Amino acid sequence: MQILQSKIILAKNINIDKNYINVIDYSESNMVSLVSSGAHLVAQKDDYQFLRNNGTIFVDIPYATCLQANYIAFQNKDYSNKWFFAWIDEIIFNSDKNAEIRYTIDQWSTWHDYWSQKPCFVKREHVNDDTIGLHTLDEDIDIGDLICDRTDYLQELTTASWYWIVVASNYDPVSGKKGHGVCFIDGMIQGNGLYAWLINKNDANSIKDTLKNLNNWLELVVQGGQPESVLAMYIVPGNAIKTTDIEQIEDPTNPGTYISTNRIIHTNLHGKSNDNESTKAIQRAFVGFTPKNNRLYCYPFSFIRISNNAGNYNDYIIEDFDTDAVDFNEVGVVSIGYSAKLRPKNYKGVEYNDDEGLSLAKYPTCSWSTDAYTNWLTQNSVNLQYEPIRNIISTGVQALSGNYIGAGLTIADSVVSDIGKHKQASMLPNTPKGNANIGDVSFVNGLYNFKRMHMRPKLENLQIADDYLTRFGYKCNRVKTANLTGRTYFNYVEIGSSESIGYGSLPSDAMETINNAFRKGVTIWHNHANIGNYNLDNSIVSN
Repeated sequence: MQILQSKIILAKNINIDKNYINVIDYSESNMVSLVSSGAHLVAQKDDYQFLRNNGTIFVDIPYATCLQANYIAFQNKDYSNKWFFAWIDEIIFNSDKNAEIRYTIDQWSTWHDYWSQKPCFVKREHVNDDTIGLHTLDEDIDIGDLICDRTDYLQELTTASWYWIVVASNYDPVSGKKGHGVCFIDGMIQGNGLYAWLINKNDANSIKDTLKNLNNWLELVVQGGQPESVLAMYIVPGNAIKTTDIEQIEDPTNPGTYISTNRIIHTNLHGKSNDNESTKAIQRAFVGFTPKNNRLYCYPFSFIRISNNAGNYNDYIIEDFDTDAVDFNEVGVVSIGYSAKLRPKNYKGVEYNDDEGLSLAKYPTCSWSTDAYTNWLTQNSVNLQYEPIRNIISTGVQALSGNYIGAGLTIADSVVSDIGKHKQASMLPNTPKGNANIGDVSFVNGLYNFKRMHMRPKLENLQIADDYLTRFGYKCNRVKTANLTGRTYFNYVEIGSSESIGYGSLPSDAMETINNAFRKGVTIWHNHANIGNYNLDNSIVSN
């Protein structure tokens, strides 16, 4: 057994752990300064023996003094006076002034200066550029229930007070002739005329005047003997028709004057914009909470939700908008129930992202008395969304593939069933149709619109997520050189299970120990005094 001469330093309160969960990025000289400092030094001696083959060293330092130490440094003269650092595992009593110290080499601190990094697959790390929107990989953190962050983001994107009452009729009270021929409105071929009255449902005078004018027009229709010509009566929002899209009608009983109604010539909502622009910074901010990590300003911790107030909504990722504003564009067409949708603008590289748009809930249909069969067709074309046609198509497709709907139901059975519904409706007497009770709750309360909300998890879940990201950095999943520095107090790094962080002039078992530390995840502290204090502001070090 070979005996070697060494210099020994016993130290206390060294907080780096044997499992390499927390390590320190001190050079060899800085480690010597640490263990020799007044806060940590227990004892130091020159020319003491240590046994390289069994991790034991004998010292003539009192046993009671040795018990104060948890860490040891020694210099091996046969290894170019290199310093080795180790944890004290056990102190064995030999006499009052002599003890045996058993230790485990701290491979990280001992060989800190002897290896160099190389690119490898980095799973997680503390990033050195935390620009909002730069890091968006799913962190697999349970965000819990979502809530709307603030009421000033409950912004309605359509007008809730002004509406048009639209009547579809194939009788022209001006000429006294039935049938308008074919017209082209909003890209749609119309076989009847459309007449419109603007009303502010929150203004009593507007309601009174509009109803009076509507009744006067209906009286002209009755006087012309064509009450059944009224095919539909429905409501559309105020921004659905522009004043340039309509013309006034001259009163046939009083030439030179105009009845207070408008014939719709055409409408052009395509491209109509309700932008409500806001910058990303304003959109992302939380009330009562400022995260340490900008990842929380991105989806799924912060995003925009658009609701149609009828049970449907879409979520939009703020960082996927191509500009510094969150813009939406509304398009619509005048029809029974009004057809409209809101589409994100400059979203995911698409100027108008129709595929991720949200449809507006259908506006109410008013009541009127007309031919029951026509009324039935008109209502069901909207409310049932062409269900008979879909059934016929679906049945035909399945039949072509060799399958039948139900037990013995053939294409003919399905079609005749739908025809039966039409026949039944055509035999009904003329009765009041449409929405017999237009006091729809959503309409009365101005909910037929889109609502924008800034969503986030509850503060408790935000804090949990922020603490997790503070401790373990962001998911990276890239081949790169890991960030061992760049943060004020500590950097966490985790690499792939079969990766190597680097190489160097050190024993292979020491390099493997260092690699294993990175493979399971290691926190590299930049100052021994701060080890374990994750509440520090671990901001990015300015270059």
